Amino acid sequence: MPTMRGILKFPNAIYKLVQPGKKLAPNEVLFHVPLWHNKIQIKNYLEELYNVEVERVDTTILLGKSKTIRTKRSRTGFTRKSPDIKKAYVTLKNGTFTYPEVDQ
Repeated sequence: MPTMRGILKFPNAIYKLVQPGKKLAPNEVLFHVPLWHNKIQIKNYLEELYNVEVERVDTTILLGKSKTIRTKRSRTGFTRKSPDIKKAYVTLKNGTFTYPEVDQ
């Protein structure tokens, strides 16, 4: 009878590496992560999939902006909202991180 030696994990979330507008520490990285992930899940995800040692995770949530678009037929129009974004500032334990070059 075959035995399972490990558990296969397929991520169902997208982590987007973002180059920040402000200057960060050399061992700090910024990600856009799903809203439903907490700090522990972010740390475990990065450590298991990318084999990096994470020292600390800080998160902030940016609420999307609402915009009312008026039409000729209706005075009230309709409202559109941009999506909410959760940012995760990840501090790595050792080494420095350099962002990859982007071809344009």
